[in-house]
This record gives sequence, structure tokens and C-alpha cells, in this order.
Amino acid sequence: TAVYLLAGEVVTLYGDRLQHRMTNRAGDLVYIPAGVPHLPVNLSGEPASAVIARTDPNEQESVVLLPELEAIADEAMARLTAV
Repeated sequence: TAVYLLAGEVVTLYGDRLQHRMTNRAGDLVYIPAGVPHLPVNLSGEPASAVIARTDPNEQESVVLLPELEAIADEAMARLTAV
């Protein structure tokens, strides 16, 4: 997945346990390899918009939801919003 951020600021948690974090701003291009769990979060209080392109012609069918990461995501979100 390639993401070009048009406006705003987004924090993306990524990795097997969402243990990594990156912050991207308008004008940034982000590449997320296939199979890498990720969760983008807009904490800026302003709308964020992006152009997203995937190389998989069955992109929606290839999305795998990972409910086992929900608790980790909730904890990570709490840490992000407490900063």
C-alpha cells in the first residue's frame, strides 16, 4: 500500500503487535508492505486526506481484520492521546 498524505497529520501504528509508530504530515509518501498490520490514526483535530493505492487488484478481498490486536490498539491509542 502506498499512501500520499494530502492534508493533515496522521500517526500510524504498525508491526505484528503495533509496536512501531510513525508520524506523517501533508506531502509525505508512506509505503506499507503487504501483510504488515497497521492502524492509521488522525490525532490532529483537523481533517486528514490522502491518496491510497494498492497493487493488489483484489484489495478489499485481501484485507484481513485482526481482532486480536484490538486491545493492543486501544492501549496504544490511550498512550497517544495522553501525550
